[in-house]
Amino acid sequence: MALSSTFTLQVQSGHVFPIALEANPTTGYQWALSNPVDERFLVFQSTEFVPPAQAARIGQGGHQRFAFRAINRGVTTLSFKYCRPWDQSDCASFVFYIVTIV
Repeated sequence: MALSSTFTLQVQSGHVFPIALEANPTTGYQWALSNPVDERFLVFQSTEFVPPAQAARIGQGGHQRFAFRAINRGVTTLSFKYCRPWDQSDCASFVFYIVTIV
């Protein structure tokens, strides 16, 4: 059974904000948006894997960081899934964010 979490964020219109999710690409899993971004409120900027600050070891995890720009005031959602790209039917986790833009 997949794990699911929900969080809330408040961000300022015009600002870029990050979301960092624990990840370990050596497992074959990666985070991806599970629904399109509502472009009335947010613009996707980038995603990258960030290894831990200490010396990396083989198989060590880190964080996958997403960046979004808030463009209009309002409330929207972001949803992410942690899946293997070749097997979208067996996701390990889902994370949801309710984003309030002020």
